[in-house]
Amino acid sequence: MIAFQMTSSRGRPKDLVKREAILDAARALLLEHGADVTTSAIASQAGVAKATLFAHFPDKDDLIDAVIRRESDRTVTDTEYEKSLAMDIVPALHEFGIRFVRFINEREIAGWDRLIAAAAKRNPELPKRFFASGPGRGQTILTSLIQDGIKKGRLRECNAVQAADDLAGLWIGFSNLEVKLGARAPFTAAQLKKKVDHGINVFMKFYGSSDFGSEGTLSTKSAREGSTRAR
Repeated sequence: MIAFQMTSSRGRPKDLVKREAILDAARALLLEHGADVTTSAIASQAGVAKATLFAHFPDKDDLIDAVIRRESDRTVTDTEYEKSLAMDIVPALHEFGIRFVRFINEREIAGWDRLIAAAAKRNPELPKRFFASGPGRGQTILTSLIQDGIKKGRLRECNAVQAADDLAGLWIGFSNLEVKLGARAPFTAAQLKKKVDHGINVFMKFYGSSDFGSEGTLSTKSAREGSTRAR
């Protein structure tokens, strides 16, 4: 587990509380003002000295990277990913899909897109670094889940990276762009689940192994069993 997820019966260590405060402040200001926000402004909003900020994060790029990495945990934490490997492929994809689509369903996702893209003005390599900590991590995890499904014989042999890209495309679609641009309201929980289930059903019809048969369709029962096992 990464440090800021650890808890203690006596409360979180003081420096951990400050780290979280810095990350919270940085998240809010980065989404509002972009990467041009100063470390002084972040420290002020977090209620800490700049020296404290730099004690946790050597420079602003490291801080931005940590903020993006924490956002990635909203899709799936390392522990949740390990648990999903013990699940069958359909409920595992469902668990990941619900979290992934819920995250990209938020209108502020456009702020993250702008933040990562704008980083290229300072350093052409930064977008790659930030992508790897955020969206790229999700891509790696989804690819790994698909590779596990292939290994277990639940998915046919295929290019797992391409398969992950196909499934993500089914989940995102034009409707996500509408949400980001404010052309439609974010999906309700019911609409979000329907979108995830539809994407998995289409995906399994193409990528499901020949002996997977009708099991490839997502049912309420399988999704519920997956949720129970994931707890």
